[in-house]
Amino acid sequence: MTEHHVYFAIFGFSEDPEAITALAGRPPDDCWRQGEPYSELLPEARRLDNRWLLTSGLDQQASHQEHFEALVEKLEQLGDRLPALRRHYRCGIGVSQYFFMDDPAFYLPAELMARFKALGLTLTFDQLGLDSD
Repeated sequence: MTEHHVYFAIFGFSEDPEAITALAGRPPDDCWRQGEPYSELLPEARRLDNRWLLTSGLDQQASHQEHFEALVEKLEQLGDRLPALRRHYRCGIGVSQYFFMDDPAFYLPAELMARFKALGLTLTFDQLGLDSD
């Protein structure tokens, strides 16, 4: 089993997130402020920075390719607003993939990666494998 999280993040900003929403022309899928708790289960764990997120919006069980396709469609819909966001803020693509198997594989078609490149966004990948211990 594999769980995926793919998102576009604007982070490290100091102004009200509504300023980003106005520039983006759409609300975020998620947003948090520095110092807010991560969850009710661990109220002592706090967010380290401000974040404004667009997510793939898919279930965590969808494939990583499906997540990337859904996210790039959202980013393409931003049109000229995306370069403006990138000029004003620190932005990036975030990917978390949790594997529950011995031999994970990760592949994206060149055409899909080219769509991100056309938006001026670079994709880099790291994988971390943890033993079951």
